[in-house]
Parts: sequence; C-alpha cells; structure tokens
Amino acid sequence: MKHKDWVIISLLALGWIIFLGQPTGVSARLRDWTGRLTTPLVKLGQWIPTVQSRRTLAQTNAVLQVEINFLRERDRAVRETVRENRRLQQLLDLKRRVAFPTVTARVIGRDASSWWQSIQIDQGSEAGLAINMPVLNADGLIGKTVAVSKGQSRVLLLLDPACQVSAILEESREPGVVRGVAAVFTTKPQCRMLYVNRSTQVSPGQTVLTSGLGGIFPKGIRIGTVLSAELDAQSGMYQNLDIDPAVDFRRLEEVIVILSQP
Repeated sequence: MKHKDWVIISLLALGWIIFLGQPTGVSARLRDWTGRLTTPLVKLGQWIPTVQSRRTLAQTNAVLQVEINFLRERDRAVRETVRENRRLQQLLDLKRRVAFPTVTARVIGRDASSWWQSIQIDQGSEAGLAINMPVLNADGLIGKTVAVSKGQSRVLLLLDPACQVSAILEESREPGVVRGVAAVFTTKPQCRMLYVNRSTQVSPGQTVLTSGLGGIFPKGIRIGTVLSAELDAQSGMYQNLDIDPAVDFRRLEEVIVILSQP
C-alpha cells in the first residue's frame, strides 16, 4: 500500500476507536483532545450569524431613528400650527369686537437696539395703512405706525419714550399720560403714567386704559396694570405710576392695525 492509504486507514481506525469503540482511557483522552480542537470552529460558526444579526439591528435602528426624528419634527410643526391658530383666533375675536375697519399684519422685523423702540410689519399703504394708526393685539395696545411704505410699515412701540398715550385709570377714571420708559434703565420693559392727581387713591393691580383723547388711540384699549405710585419729586402736584404693559413685547408675532375711527 501507498503511504497515503495507510494514513487514511489509520485516521478511520482512530475515529472508530474514539467514537464507536468501548470507552478506554486512551479513547477518552482522544475525544477530549478532538473536542478541544473542534470547539473554536463550532463557536465561530455560532458567532458569524450573531455578527450578521448585529449589523441588521444597527441598520434597523438607523432607519427607526430617522423615522423618530421625522415624527418629532412633524409633531413640533403641528404644535406650532396650533399655537398660531390660537393667536389668530384671538385676533379674529378682537376684530369682531372693534367697531371700525382693521388689517391683520405679521411682525417681520424688530429694532436691533436694546430699547425695544419699534417693529416692522408686513402691511403698508396698499392695505390702507397710514401714519399714526393704532396697533394692538388681543392683550392690549402695542403702539402706532410712524412710517408707511407700499408693503411694509414701522410701528413705534408703547415702550418708546417718544410714544405718549392719553390714558385713564379704569376704576377711578382719573386721567393721565402714559409714556414708555427706556428698557436700558429697567430690569423689565415698562411704561409710566404721568400727571395723575396727587389726591387720587392708587393701588397696585389697577387697570390702565386708553382714554380716547388725542385723536389717535380709540377709547378703552388695555394698556397695562399699575405696579406702584410715587409723588413727582419736581412738582409735588402729581403722582407718577409705574405700569406693567399688558402686551408681552418680546413675543409679538401677529398684530392688527386700526384703519379709522368712527
């Protein structure tokens, strides 16, 4: 016989002794030795599907993450639409209560300074706007138009010291003039009501409204509430009232402009 034939016969005999023969010390040791040699191969065969499963899982997770991000963005857009619809509904309710023509506008720009002086809106002369028209929202008075072009207008805010409004205290009907206080001098943008009679009883929380005098702002628009009162140091004849504006000027998005008064 050739050498390779002897090798094949020997391997077959060895296999028969290990797996089919009677258990002996030699065969037991051979089985153990053979098992140690084959175990890594068995584990490798088990590990390959695991690697494939992890790759598949990673790909699935990536797809799911994209879907989650999409759903989050869609949910955010839906919630933003709901908030916008709520604001527009409030403006629509206000337009129904106002007894004269109005135009709805969106805020498209703000004064870059820290004085909160003015905003830019997306309606102008084409929509019937002109200078000195009142601007407000569902919360109260915002200011008045001071510059008008074909498709845009600039609104001077109530907080600007140059904006002055004839006003009254709702409870006592005591008159005065509301003027903006530059935000740079306060921790919060505020207004001040001047020329209030010194004998008038004033307490925090009282409501301040437009009086209708002056020909620009209609009567009864909410301006804000009284924070505090102090005697004017120079004249000694009047009280000066710090006013918390009804409008949150940091969050202006939509407004209405009153085109004319009856």
